[in-house]
Parts: sequence; C-alpha cells; structure tokens
Amino acid sequence: MKHEMAERLVERSFAGDRLAESSGPISVDLAVFTLAGRELSVLLTERTEPPYPGFWSLPGSLRQPTVSLDSQARTLQNVVTGIEGGWIEQLKTFDRPQQVDARGNVVVPGRDPRGDVLSVAYIAIVPTALAESCEARDGLGQQQWHPVRRLPVEMAFDHREIVDYAVRRLRSKVGYSSIGFQLLPSEFTITELQHVYEAVLGLSINRGNFWRKVVDRGVIEPTGKERSVRGKRAYLFRFTQQAFGLREEPDGFIEA
Repeated sequence: MKHEMAERLVERSFAGDRLAESSGPISVDLAVFTLAGRELSVLLTERTEPPYPGFWSLPGSLRQPTVSLDSQARTLQNVVTGIEGGWIEQLKTFDRPQQVDARGNVVVPGRDPRGDVLSVAYIAIVPTALAESCEARDGLGQQQWHPVRRLPVEMAFDHREIVDYAVRRLRSKVGYSSIGFQLLPSEFTITELQHVYEAVLGLSINRGNFWRKVVDRGVIEPTGKERSVRGKRAYLFRFTQQAFGLREEPDGFIEA
C-alpha cells in the first residue's frame, strides 16, 4: 500500500504540465586551459551578439535536444580546439536565478539576462605544443588565450566565477593526480615538467625535491634521447602512467 502511494506521488510530481513549468534552457560552457607564453591560460571568445556584445566569455552553446551533455561538451571541445580525444571532465553546475523584491525591483541579477539559464560547465586541457593553433581556428570569431593572472575585469554572464572555480579545480587535481602530464608532449625534459607544475600551482618548487618525487618514484623514465635546450643537451623523459600526486596532503579544496 505504501509502495503504491509513493508511486502516485512520483507520478504527480512528474506530470506533463509540471515538467513543462519546471524545464528551462541549459548552457554547456567550456573552460579550456593550456600553458601559453609559459603562463597558465584559459581560452576565451569575444562575443559579437547580445547579450554582452564585445565582452569575453567561455566557449559555449545551449543544450541540443536528444544529445547528452557530455557528448555536446566533447563536440564543443573538438570544434573549439580542433583536437579529438583530449582530456575533459564535467566541472560544476552554475545556477543564479534573478531575484526581485515585492515592488519588482531586481535585488540579485540572474546569471543570464535572457532568463533563468543553468550552466553545466566543463574543464578541458590543450597540450602546450598545440595551444597556438586554437587561436587560429576558422569560423569561430575572435578567441584568444588569456593568462589566469590577468583575466578581463568584467566577463559575460558569470564566466569569471566559472573560470575562477575551474582554476581552483585544476590546481587541486594537479596536486593529487597526474593530470599535469596532459599539458606536455609525450617526451619532455625534467625542466619542462617542473615548469608545468609551477605554472599551474603558481609557486616555485625545489628542483631536488621535485626530482626525487618524479624520478626516484618511477613516475617518469628516460627515453635515451636528448634535446638541445639553450645550447645545452637535456635528457628526455616519458610518463610511465603511474599514479602520482605531487602533494603529500590534499589542499582542502572540496570538489562540488
């Protein structure tokens, strides 16, 4: 009896008219990171249409019917970067509906002036060697890499908030996982690897300690090859696909 009552309550909650009342548009937004000019940077596009014409924003699109969010984000990543199969994961859902007082005055502006639009944001990485080609993508308007230390003061929608959150997530993941290797080519020098961690984390790392963490633990291995760097020979390494966390303790960031 209780089971039948619960089923009726569920059916009533998801009746057709109620579903229509509660449904709303969803935006899929993409925070793409790389190292550009030796700095952690995010890919932004300059809007040409309302709302926020002339403002920088994250690449994004409204959700397409019958297409999963993950599939649409992956397609968006391919279109924006020209790279198939790059690293990507869902970041967070951002929601800020407009709030008005009893007189109809806006107390809290919504995240999208067109209406109550949810944003399901994703985070992705482009290897440093491929970063330049992303700015030259045909048919995508003006898109540029912006250092996260010097982002535009004002961005479209709540995209500055999304970028700030994505940077925190990326720094956290670099600290406890091997995601930093996604920024590198398959073969790299120990200096290039260390620079990736310093650029993403925004701090200096002792070379000796870093060497012990990645070499002595078998996280990377020599390829037997060398490369000329500033007139000197530097040994090349490859990632061994071993689980790796640079930090001994989590940084305290809670991933929502």
